[in-house]
Amino acid sequence: MGGDSPTMQWLRRPRGLTLIEVLLAITILATMSAIAWTSITQTFQTEEIASERQEFYRMVRLAMNRMSNEISMAYVAGPDHGGEEITGEPLMPEDYEELGDIGMWEPVQFGMIGRDDELSFTSFAHTRTLAGEKASHHAQIGYELDRYTNDEGRTVQRLIRRYNTNFDDDLTRGGTVQTMIPEVENLEFEFWDPGEPELGTEEELADGRWVSEWDTTSREHAGRLPSRVRITLEMPATGPRDNTETFTTQTTLGMPELLEY
Repeated sequence: MGGDSPTMQWLRRPRGLTLIEVLLAITILATMSAIAWTSITQTFQTEEIASERQEFYRMVRLAMNRMSNEISMAYVAGPDHGGEEITGEPLMPEDYEELGDIGMWEPVQFGMIGRDDELSFTSFAHTRTLAGEKASHHAQIGYELDRYTNDEGRTVQRLIRRYNTNFDDDLTRGGTVQTMIPEVENLEFEFWDPGEPELGTEEELADGRWVSEWDTTSREHAGRLPSRVRITLEMPATGPRDNTETFTTQTTLGMPELLEY
């Protein structure tokens, strides 16, 4: 038998990859790797954005819930509890003999003072978090916006909470300051004024209205609180294509009338 032809011998000879084939394989592998890496990167970015949004809404929800709960337990008291005269007028030195020796020249201020983007009030909502803390559930609490420079060097507004368990004669200052939300666009409080209560009834009058201010040291609101408070919180845009977001809630006050016990 004769040997194989030169053509058959060439077909049976072991063959390697040509340079073009190697380059083509590397190109395909690099393209597939880039596609896979882009997909993974986008997945992580989406997860990070979703996590940030979740934390953002959680922070807003906690702040709104806390404000609602503490405002709902607000109260106003008068001289029988060592507070100011219900008319809001300061006591004269001789009037202290009727109140007893309370150790100060000004009576304690119980009530609510709210103007524009700030609100200060007395409440039964204090929660003792320190072991052995000598404090009751009474507290002077305040919410307001405060301008400061953040870690990025930008001047922004933050929502702060003040609380003071050692009552004094001014609701609008003092106490321990806490940051509730580090950056806020706007904060607004509105108060539902049902009008002067009718004798023998606790029902709201039909001509009730929302007002932008409430001050129990004034004659208009002396001795009573609003029956409801509406809180509107505007948060800044979180991205260049986002818009500001507005959150609104209402809370009903459980003790709008003068505390007499």
